[in-house]
Parts: sequence; C-alpha cells; structure tokens
Amino acid sequence: MIELIHWSDLHYGSSDFKEEYLLNFIDYVNDHKPDAIICTGDFTDKARKSQYEDISKFLGKIKVPMINVIGNHDTANNGVIFFERYIGPRRSTLTLREKNIIIIGVRTPKDNTSEGELGDEQLEWLIQNLNNNKEKIKVLALHHHLIAVPSAGHKRTTLVDAGDVLQIAQEYKIDLILQGHRHVPHVWRLGDSTLLYCGTSTSDKVRGDDPPCFNQISLNKDKLEVYIVDSNNFKKKLLFSQTKDKINYVRQRNNKINHIKNSNVFQTII
Repeated sequence: MIELIHWSDLHYGSSDFKEEYLLNFIDYVNDHKPDAIICTGDFTDKARKSQYEDISKFLGKIKVPMINVIGNHDTANNGVIFFERYIGPRRSTLTLREKNIIIIGVRTPKDNTSEGELGDEQLEWLIQNLNNNKEKIKVLALHHHLIAVPSAGHKRTTLVDAGDVLQIAQEYKIDLILQGHRHVPHVWRLGDSTLLYCGTSTSDKVRGDDPPCFNQISLNKDKLEVYIVDSNNFKKKLLFSQTKDKINYVRQRNNKINHIKNSNVFQTII
C-alpha cells in the first residue's frame, strides 16, 4: 500500500494564514511518515520574495519526500523566479521505485493571472513521462481544475486545455489526479481516473463549513481510500473509497444544492 498526503493552498502572507495549522501539518507528516507529500500550489499569497524565504524555512522541516507544483498566487509579481529559487522547479517528477509509482507535477498558472493552461510543450512532456512509465501507478499533480467542482465560486477554475489533459488521462490511464486552487475538498471519478481536490490546508480561506484540511491517501492498483484531515485537530472524515469492483462516493458535496431545493426564496412553478 502506498501512503500519500495531499495538501494545498497555504497562502503564506495572507491575513487568513495560520501558522499553527502549518506547524500542525509538519508534525503530522513527520510523525506519520507517508511515502510522499504533494502540494498543489499557492504556497504564498502575493509571491513576494520575503514570503518565499519564510515558507521555504518551514518546508525545510519536513522529513519525507515531497513534490511541489506552482499555483496562480505563486506566479504574481514574476513569482516563478522565487518559486524556482526557494521551492523547486516549475514542473518535476517524483518516482518511488520500491512502490512502483510516479508522481508528475506540472505548471498550470499563467504569469500574473488566475487562468491556467498546460500548453502543447507541457502536454508533450507529460505524454513522454507517461509513455516511459506505463507499468507504474501514475499520479498527476496540478493547481487548476480539469473539471469544475461545486461551491467553487464564480472565477474560472478549469484549464484552457482541460479537455486535452482529460483525453491524455484516459488514454494513458492516469490513476489519480490531484488539484487545489478553489479550496474545495471534493472528488470526481472519470473512466479510470480519480480526480481529487484539496481544501486550503493552512488558512481560514475555507468554503462554507469546511475546515482547513488536507487529504490522506492510501492506494494500490486495487484500492483507493481518501480521508479529509482537519489541520486544526486532525479529525478525519472519509471522502472516497474504491476497490477494484466497487466505488463509494462517501461524502458528496451538496450543501448548496440542498439549500436551493429547500429554499422558499424562489418563485413556485405552477
């Protein structure tokens, strides 16, 4: 069994950032020692050099392998320069050979915008990595969404070329796709791929009643199980469970839809 932790949207430097959540997370990771942790972007809030310097010191305390992808907040003010200086390359891979898994991290944000796109050159790079690792469990990590999620707000969240990435995901049987961006813990299942979204792990920029949280993942070729872990008190909720022959959507996100269905605000249709 492979153990992964997926966290996202730290927003260091924001007034909503909570250092205690970050310290909690670091302690949790170092105590549990997963095979790897993956962050799907927005390490900083404004991509200032000082924010990168500070957050990198915290990241240096993490004692397990990690792969980091850049978020749209990280690319403001030419922040990609500091991301590569203090965090890591704009795209990268992490291979755990003893676990037969490859994690591929790509850059989706365009500089100084909230929009995302991979572009043809990165699509080619992604395909080459998938071709070279056909027999491995394949995980793709990116900041923006391939499919929109409920309660994500009015801003555009999906990649300009999301359809191309989804086609690649199906053709090359990407097992797990990790995303951040809109602070919504959620899951979709599409063909052979599970699309997993993370909330904000170290800030109070949460959606509705969601806590600051991260995803704890257990997987192999026959099973996938995901728990949402509260960054404040480590309480866990099962989000998704799948075996080879059965899929359970344990926690569907339907608060808004239920509210609309039960609302008296709208005019009754006769």
